[in-house]
Amino acid sequence: MEAGLDDDRLEKMAKLLEEIAEDNTASTGAVSHLLENQAALRSDFVRELDALREDLKGAMVFRALKDLCRELIPPLAAMEAMLKQADFTDGVTVHSHVDSLAVTLRSVLGRLGVEKISVSPGQETFDSTRHLCVRLCAASESPFPTASPRTVVRIVEDGYMLGDRVLHPAKVEVQAELSINDEVGIRRCP
Repeated sequence: MEAGLDDDRLEKMAKLLEEIAEDNTASTGAVSHLLENQAALRSDFVRELDALREDLKGAMVFRALKDLCRELIPPLAAMEAMLKQADFTDGVTVHSHVDSLAVTLRSVLGRLGVEKISVSPGQETFDSTRHLCVRLCAASESPFPTASPRTVVRIVEDGYMLGDRVLHPAKVEVQAELSINDEVGIRRCP
């Protein structure tokens, strides 16, 4: 009798093990399916996020260009009106108009966050990250003849920065070191 009971128990245990194995297989399949869905969702999320970033970048570029155009249109209209009048005989009036336009354009740049690069001729050493040397000056032709070599001696054109980035370097003339190149007229920047 005990052998029959043991066989029944073994049969029940075998059925339970089969059910556990089936449940385990089903659970493994469900987890695999869940992982596949999660990977697909992650991929979709990354794709959507990239699309949103591109849309935002495009919108920001459009907004910046729109703001710039909105700021530049009034000075352009003023210049066109001045050209239509075409009375350039009065130098004082022409100077006043051009000065007014320069003030307006500097104001536009200021509202956009652009600042002029500060340069101190005769005191400041040439810095290739902020300056562009357009000419070396011998001491005899320099406004600061006693300045050290590589000193900025003249601003040819203002430079501008946006935050900590140079938009347009200041074009400058730099005090030269006396060398054979100066004697033969070769002009190169440091």
